Amino acid sequence: MSEKKAFQCLAGYLAAGLIVTAVLVFCIDPFYHYHDAWFDLPVVLENAVYQTSGPARNFEYDSVIIGTSMTENFHAQWFDEVMGWDTVKLSYSGARTDDLKAILEQIYSKEQSPKAIVLDVNAYQLTVDPNSAYALRPDYLYDQKMITDVSYLYNQDVFLASMNRILDKATGRESNLDDAYTWEEEEHFGRAKTLAAEQQSRISLEESIRAGIQQASLDICDRNLDNILPFIEAHPETDFYVFYPPYSMLYWEQEILKGNLEQMIAVYGHSIERLLQYENVKIFYFQNEKEIISDLDNYRDSTHFRPEYNRYICECMKSGENLVTIENYQEQLQDMYEYALSFDYEALWTGATVAGN
Repeated sequence: MSEKKAFQCLAGYLAAGLIVTAVLVFCIDPFYHYHDAWFDLPVVLENAVYQTSGPARNFEYDSVIIGTSMTENFHAQWFDEVMGWDTVKLSYSGARTDDLKAILEQIYSKEQSPKAIVLDVNAYQLTVDPNSAYALRPDYLYDQKMITDVSYLYNQDVFLASMNRILDKATGRESNLDDAYTWEEEEHFGRAKTLAAEQQSRISLEESIRAGIQQASLDICDRNLDNILPFIEAHPETDFYVFYPPYSMLYWEQEILKGNLEQMIAVYGHSIERLLQYENVKIFYFQNEKEIISDLDNYRDSTHFRPEYNRYICECMKSGENLVTIENYQEQLQDMYEYALSFDYEALWTGATVAGN
């Protein structure tokens, strides 16, 4: 065989391989970039950074859970049962407001707007750089430009994920849409684990008091809210269920050590006041749930709580319990402020057996 024919054969094989690879990835589509699952393959959501934009555009749903790790232990089925929705969970651990903005852009690229969106509001989301993201997002999954899809169709990790979906089908794995991203196993929680997770933070904060710590800023809070509020304003057809999670008292101790308690309460109040300007927003406030937040057995660290409280939050959204209004939100925040200010934090630590000591 001549060198020319050999080159032509090699080029033909390479071209065929590229075509087969692209067709395989397109059909399996493990990140659901083009479509929902085909061939009765299980829907497996396990990488929020890469598997949020596609499902937001291509799955069928009328309501959606977005937000941080505080929403990961929600089960979509709870909201279907309690609220009568058809829910998809697109939780994104560590999501900042710029991440939520990117997710909301994908959700509202669909022809039909969702009737409800559930999301949480956390301290760091109101106090960090509003242009920062939790992780580097792959633009080729978010920009919906065909030319950048080369990075998806010929991506080794995507190809391996495609193989895994085929293997999932062969081994009988079921879809995890209901419990995607959950970390609800019992061994994650308990007082000893919570104290161990936060002990070094407490030491570091105590050592840094003299150096001073930058306080939360209402300006930064506003700029973060400006990543979210335009979607709320532009879509009055969607009801937004916003909740402030129940952090443990170790979180509030940290705010006191930073000299930031009063300012942080002001930031929470400012954010609530701005959100309450919109008729399609319902706010649920759980920060001052004293029986929950004072018991460290309910936590795995200073903020992450047991999954039964995710269920409780879901049920409150149905019943209206813990709903805050323009008339009562200041009272709720004042109650939290006074409780945090007067709480005996040493009692959380004294006599405790901290893992690792």
